[in-house]
Amino acid sequence: MPVNLLFVEGNLDSEILAAVFAGSLVVRRGGSKDGLAPQARYEREKNAVKAAYLRDRDFDHEPPQDCHAATVDRLDGDTVLGWRWARHEIENYLLDPAIVERAIGISGHDWSATLTDVGCRIRWYQIARWTIGQVRRVLPPSHQLRTRPAGLNELALPALTDERFSREWCLTSIGHFLEQVTGKMSPECVEATVTRYSEVLTEESLGNIETTLAWCSGKDLLAGLSGDSLRQCRCANAGDLRAALRDWVRENADEAVAQFPEWQDLIQQVRA
Repeated sequence: MPVNLLFVEGNLDSEILAAVFAGSLVVRRGGSKDGLAPQARYEREKNAVKAAYLRDRDFDHEPPQDCHAATVDRLDGDTVLGWRWARHEIENYLLDPAIVERAIGISGHDWSATLTDVGCRIRWYQIARWTIGQVRRVLPPSHQLRTRPAGLNELALPALTDERFSREWCLTSIGHFLEQVTGKMSPECVEATVTRYSEVLTEESLGNIETTLAWCSGKDLLAGLSGDSLRQCRCANAGDLRAALRDWVRENADEAVAQFPEWQDLIQQVRA
């Protein structure tokens, strides 16, 4: 199903993707990532619009095994309702050495060294954010305490509605929810998660630019750039650098797309 309306989270995404798709579809800012799927589904069902969405991966999902293909976030029957970035967020693509070299003129080798150094310096902060992201998965809206039995239609009642069944279902539902939430939030579980991510995000692994761009927040990498690095980019601050990279991608969209097999695959899927 060719998509003709794509919801994204923020202005930066819409500005860049409008250029990437070269007017072949409408890119619309939809706000919070949790609201993108409902908006796309509403447009499909109520207005017969071929809508979909693209969201940041953030700390909600670990990077996919294949970062060169577009990652499906959710299906609507047999069709894709939405995708998510393989890298953390849109900034992680703007900071790619190939983009920075073309847009700013700094060699890809030197930029990789600069960015991996930042990744190593903020390593423990990223580990903490990944750990919280793991815990958040069992909280609403990802995990819900529902007020009716699972799978029950809104215009239906369970087979039993007496006191015994109702008490047992109520206590069991709340107990299961409590177990899911408190289990993940126990000090032992949190410490184990911190340890696991510290073994994934080692200084050695973050010495690889692909790992840094896949696992670290692009915004955090931008914020971690030193004053010397920003001056080398001829930018006063991280926001100016992001804007300069954004403008280059918008003006050279075809060249930018050629750097990312994932973007090429996304374009093909959207147009299929």
